[in-house]
Amino acid sequence: MNRIASRFALLGLALSIVSFVPAAVAQDSGSAASSDNASAPQHRAPDPQKQAARLAKHLGLNDDQTAKITAILQNRQQQLATARGDSSLSQQDRRAKMRSIQQDTDSQINALLTPDQQKQYAQMKQNMKNRWQNGHGAPNAASGSDGSSDSDSH
Repeated sequence: MNRIASRFALLGLALSIVSFVPAAVAQDSGSAASSDNASAPQHRAPDPQKQAARLAKHLGLNDDQTAKITAILQNRQQQLATARGDSSLSQQDRRAKMRSIQQDTDSQINALLTPDQQKQYAQMKQNMKNRWQNGHGAPNAASGSDGSSDSDSH
């Protein structure tokens, strides 16, 4: 059960790291970007509170860290939603803005972590990046990939 919870935490991080991809799909599909949950195949952002709870469990965060990270993740979610809905941005500019939001979020989170937690967080992000590249982020594509073998090549 712990392994499943860890995978969900890592999946949440991966989705946040690569959240710019659904924006590109949304832009290609037309006017669907303006209606938040009305269109079915759109990206559903992970719940910031659940994501913070998973990070707390995986990284051993204290209550203060968890509360601050929850606020950071909520802010990120709002900023990403605004960027996704900004039809004045080109696809390339939207991706750049979303990457910038994610980098800013990671910097804020890292500032709250101890050195050991920072190492664990960096490893979690790398594992999810590897899984995303190997399985292209599909939740069911992780069936046989642990991200621990030959995922450095790509």
